[in-house]
Amino acid sequence: MDWEHKGLQFTISTEPMGALCLAAARVPREGMFVRVRPFSAIGTNEDEAVTLVKEQIRLEFESVPESPTS
Repeated sequence: MDWEHKGLQFTISTEPMGALCLAAARVPREGMFVRVRPFSAIGTNEDEAVTLVKEQIRLEFESVPESPTS
């Protein structure tokens, strides 16, 4: 799934791991100041894992201003 946050387009993928689910997100390099960092979270189901990885991204980029095109 694709998800946009502050003008960055994240690609979030999920993978079942037995009773748990892993969600991972990456953002492509868009300029020399954008850090490319993988994000991941484990939840008890797919929805929880995706919610956790989105919250991790929000916390990482909370000091980044909104994109003027948003």
